Amino acid sequence: MKDEMSNEVAAETTSFENLLALGRIENIAAGGLASDPVDLTHKFGLPTLPLPSDANLKYRYDPVVTQITNLLMKDGKKSVAQRNMAFILNHLRTAPPPVLNPARPLIPGSPPASRLSLNPIQYLTVAIDSVAPLLRIRTQKGAAGGGASLQIPVPLGLRQRRRQAFMWILAAAERKKSRGSGRGQFAQRVAEELISVVEGKSSAWERRSLVHKTGTSARVNLRYRRGGHKRF
Repeated sequence: MKDEMSNEVAAETTSFENLLALGRIENIAAGGLASDPVDLTHKFGLPTLPLPSDANLKYRYDPVVTQITNLLMKDGKKSVAQRNMAFILNHLRTAPPPVLNPARPLIPGSPPASRLSLNPIQYLTVAIDSVAPLLRIRTQKGAAGGGASLQIPVPLGLRQRRRQAFMWILAAAERKKSRGSGRGQFAQRVAEELISVVEGKSSAWERRSLVHKTGTSARVNLRYRRGGHKRF
């Protein structure tokens, strides 16, 4: 009985020493010293007080990740969409650096191609924002008189632009054939299409260019408003 108790005490002591050693290693990795005090009570540490006034558990994820996850969701199965999003981000993280196309530049402020994989969320954001259209074309019936319709360009907000861009990417990914089988094939096709966007190979670029050309040619129709009357 005494031997069993001594073994339990020794095991607890060893476990505590291991935790202490790991804590010292983390201190050194963070730029501190091994002699710095080690916090063994919390795995991830405590938040900095006071908490921000806009802090909310509902908005703890990146807004782009949240929006794209909701667009991936089908039939209310959010867990499946979150799994696909995790697979997409992992594929972007492990993929080789993309080869950029100078004819189709990315948005200003984008990191170099060699550094995109280091931050898959930024990789995702750059791909979507680069191909996102600035406007949409609204068809107004009877605006030209005699029942004829007019195409009127309408500017889009940031979330609307990202939604339209990802719907183009999603449509292009759905047309691709899977290379294998399994539940991760759809997410892999989406991730490959995102890489194609960054490399300037995706069909979403043609759709964006077509919308912008149509909007440029139809900008004269901005004089018309709903009801078929001129603004000025």
